[in-house]
Amino acid sequence: MQKQSMTSKDIINNYGATFGFIIAIVVFSITSRGFFSGLNLQNILVQSTSLGICAFGLTFVLITGEIDLSYGGVIGLVGAVLAGMLKDGHSIGLVTLVCLAIGLGTGVFNAILIVVLKLPSFLATVAVMFLCMGAERVYNQGITTWIRDQGVLSIVQTNIGPVPALVLYLFALFAICWFLQTQTKAGQYVRALGENINAVKEVGIRADLLKFLVFVVAGLIFAFAGYIETLRIGGAVMYAGKQLLLSVLAACFLGTATFKAGKANFPGTLIGAFFLYTLLSGFTALGMKFYLVPVAQGLILIISVAISSVRRGKIEQVQF
Repeated sequence: MQKQSMTSKDIINNYGATFGFIIAIVVFSITSRGFFSGLNLQNILVQSTSLGICAFGLTFVLITGEIDLSYGGVIGLVGAVLAGMLKDGHSIGLVTLVCLAIGLGTGVFNAILIVVLKLPSFLATVAVMFLCMGAERVYNQGITTWIRDQGVLSIVQTNIGPVPALVLYLFALFAICWFLQTQTKAGQYVRALGENINAVKEVGIRADLLKFLVFVVAGLIFAFAGYIETLRIGGAVMYAGKQLLLSVLAACFLGTATFKAGKANFPGTLIGAFFLYTLLSGFTALGMKFYLVPVAQGLILIISVAISSVRRGKIEQVQF
């Protein structure tokens, strides 16, 4: 009997959000006409791309037991620079390199603050987020800049065969992140950083260098998310990253209640991103007021954290 009880608890801990995702699809399909249509499901996938990509970067950091909220500013800054440089006539190749350089620079800056200077990751990355938001405001003067070059927009606003390019980018990055984290020694050491950093040091791995590289990789992924989001909507909207701040956190924490209880993981994060936009689409179809959607997302975040922490009373990977 005891074994059966533990098994039930494990199922809830590891697959609670997955069950919730399935239930949401069933309920919205019954109560909302057209929700389960191919077009609507494709829209959910497309709208989830920027959120999912950004959440992959955060997942890497969460696995180490740290947090990185700088994406709230990096996404907007990258978008502003992308749209502004294109407006000034620069080539898309140069613009892409500059956008990635922004991600690289913020990642290195975060790593210096946290790994070298030993500042708390939460406070350090929030500070970097505000610095990036300030730089964005200075750069674009608070004006939305639209991209008119259809050739550039077609990088994401097109289909490759029957599949939207955005969806392929999302799943390609997911495959890369999942492979690096689960199928390589470096990825296993990254996981060990959050679970037992002393064990990493005992086998001769430079834990600080590894964590430094994780923040750099996260910065590059955040920049890619900003790049994708700007081209997806066709322009740079002021503080675009701020709009994704809660949603990215929610996707990652939903992921901790999807496959590995209390542990950030890439399949869970992917499901979490889809889950959030499924709820957004469903609530919208049911006529929920737009200002109530963030309330629902906040409640879902609380529930997901509670589910993922049932086993030991806390989320082991998030030590910030």
